[in-house]
Amino acid sequence: MDAPTPLSCQDITDTLKAMRTIDDKIIYELNLATPTPSFRSAVDPRTHCAELYRQLNQTYSERGSLIKQCEDEARGRLKAMQGQMANKRDDPMFMKKLRSEQSKVRELQNEATIEEIIRERSLKVFEEKCRHFYKPPPKSE
Repeated sequence: MDAPTPLSCQDITDTLKAMRTIDDKIIYELNLATPTPSFRSAVDPRTHCAELYRQLNQTYSERGSLIKQCEDEARGRLKAMQGQMANKRDDPMFMKKLRSEQSKVRELQNEATIEEIIRERSLKVFEEKCRHFYKPPPKSE
């Protein structure tokens, strides 16, 4: 079995977009998981809903970890640059890099907010479609 490829923070927007395909296709997946009564003998909605819930939680965990890791890295770089700012305030290239890093931190904060919205939307739809077949375990806080 191959080791998972480490995810890069350089192209996080594209990476997250690819990782969010399960949320983009949630209605389709739920329709497959919860067929009409005439098709229920061929498909076990409880099993499909449980598997979809597991997949959703796994991808939420992966995306959340990636966003946090990248935000922590960007904040670390920003803090280091801010420590150098007194000596390099007149360096236009340094100031440009500093602003770029500040923008990166804001972008990652926005991605975290987007992630929350996507998660809430998907779980709401999941609950509406699968509530009769599968009850997710209580969240551990």
